[in-house]
Amino acid sequence: MEHSATPALSVVIACRDGEGTLELQLRALSRQHSAPPFEVVVVDNGSTVSLAPLVHRWTTHLDVRLVQADAHRGTSYARNVGVAAAAAEMIAFCDADDCVGPGFVRAAHEALQTAEVATGDGVPLDADAFTGGLAAVWGALAAARPAPGPPVADGVDHGYPILLGGACAVRRATFEQLGGFDQAFFPGAEDNDLALRTLASGRSIALAPGMQLAERRRATPYGAWRRSYAAGRMHVRLCSVHHLWRVSPHLHAPEWWLDLAKMPLVLLKASASDARVRREAASRAGLRLGQAAGMIRFRLARRGLRPQLALGLEGRVSSQ
Repeated sequence: MEHSATPALSVVIACRDGEGTLELQLRALSRQHSAPPFEVVVVDNGSTVSLAPLVHRWTTHLDVRLVQADAHRGTSYARNVGVAAAAAEMIAFCDADDCVGPGFVRAAHEALQTAEVATGDGVPLDADAFTGGLAAVWGALAAARPAPGPPVADGVDHGYPILLGGACAVRRATFEQLGGFDQAFFPGAEDNDLALRTLASGRSIALAPGMQLAERRRATPYGAWRRSYAAGRMHVRLCSVHHLWRVSPHLHAPEWWLDLAKMPLVLLKASASDARVRREAASRAGLRLGQAAGMIRFRLARRGLRPQLALGLEGRVSSQ
């Protein structure tokens, strides 16, 4: 495929060992509906298997290229590197293990015409839903969100804003002024930290329902536990840095420490249930244990609170 000299939008995909899932995401991007000219920048964050052959196969279907981000491990750093390598002034982010909807690129471009930052609409799907291929995933998205509406200016809660790191978009100038994603919040809270810094700067965040994303749930209880543990731990860091103790929905109703005390009984009951219940219980336990670890490190010891902004944004990055 001939590369566009001036793409209207760059889609950045951070990827590490995603050779088993990246192809579906590239297929979805190759079949976007009514999209403006766009490029795809795949950022390899230290994969053990080279992504070059896979990405090269898609160059006949997409304006796609591969860049390396090996100096640090983390989605925040890899996304920043992707922005540094991008050709467009409008940037959208998605993840290698998810699948964007058919109007993702168009909706991101439309939202950034009037907003500096936009967030999309994630639909969690079990991993089994992805085995049916793109048609099955898009069918599930259409069933869950049959008629996504236009972007909503200033569409997030200012008290506790949610930005979907795997389905969001920014103007390059704004992203650079904000310092990009903060690597100190990886893994689990780098996107919501960016949302809070966006609002603190006096900017707003648009809600773009057309930026649909099928999010792949973790297939195993251990995978769900690991993801939730990281999110819970970094959520406490988020609360410490941005003073969210009173407004955080993840620490109250129920109180996190009361729910943590119930975990042995919850896990015992879940062990005799089906895989979905075990996975949900593991996720809940991971969240609470992660919050406990975060309370010790970030609130009591006050350690690890220094920012790591702009890591990977320095200068232009060469591509393959």
